[in-house]
Amino acid sequence: MDKLTGQVVENLLDWGADLVGIAPVERFAEAPEGHRPTDFLPECKSVISIALHIIQGAADVWGAPDNPNKTISPYLFYGYGLTNIESSRLVNRMAKQLEYRGHKTLCFMPTWVTSMYKYMDDILTANTIRAEFSHRHAGVAAGIADFGWNTLALTPEFGAMQRYNSILTSAELEPTPLYDGPELCRKEDCRAKCARKCPAGALSETESQSLVIDGKTISYAARDDVRCSYGIYGMVDGSGGRSDVKIPEGPGQFEHFFSERHGSNIHMYDNTMVDNCFGIICGDFCGRCLHQCASKKLAAKDMKDFDFSKRHSSVNRFAD
Repeated sequence: MDKLTGQVVENLLDWGADLVGIAPVERFAEAPEGHRPTDFLPECKSVISIALHIIQGAADVWGAPDNPNKTISPYLFYGYGLTNIESSRLVNRMAKQLEYRGHKTLCFMPTWVTSMYKYMDDILTANTIRAEFSHRHAGVAAGIADFGWNTLALTPEFGAMQRYNSILTSAELEPTPLYDGPELCRKEDCRAKCARKCPAGALSETESQSLVIDGKTISYAARDDVRCSYGIYGMVDGSGGRSDVKIPEGPGQFEHFFSERHGSNIHMYDNTMVDNCFGIICGDFCGRCLHQCASKKLAAKDMKDFDFSKRHSSVNRFAD
């Protein structure tokens, strides 16, 4: 590893990142127009991806408020809000260090509506919600992860239990190989549990979408982003809130979602949560595709012989 790359990786890990990987900008050639690194930073040569682990207990304890042994609050904060804040601090700090060395850098928000504001018209015209830049795709392009059927970027260290952030930079850093270890998503073994358990019916059990990264074709579930939004806001039964909005059959309809989101069918406690702490401070109500993901457990047997030390830029102290 060259000196600058080594310093970048070492510093990010020392500051609190759990996994770090680097993708050359060429790996984003097949990304949608308007969402490629060079669309925003023409000088971009490398994308640094970091992942922060979410503690398993935050997912295990997640559940409906009427269950005395379950609560969504640890996941909302430690699994979402705080994780996003911490990752943003890390990438902002590293971005400044790279700029001090003469390398132009750019970072995007880790999540939420402000990262989608530029493309809000797409929701109305195509029922598609996109952020400016996909941190999950960057994590896969940087070799940290591989996509699961649930559309999440899975890692051998933590399965679905991490969140991502990215740094776009003009620095030409040493890239991380794409993940080539044992299969992480075992859709046939779990029978697409993520899709079966989605309270909004946002994930297809059979229909897929695909992308190409550096010649590697990756497929995962077709996802209805509008339907997913009902779960994000806790509007449907089983998504962590108290509301029980009925979603019309077929593809999600943003007009229906928006009218219901501000309508009389939303429980006042759910509205209070959204109005006071949603977004950066706390995350979405749902996340069952993450909580229910069995990837780490199902892949454990094959991982026994996996050499974590070969994970180029990732921390390997979890190998034991």
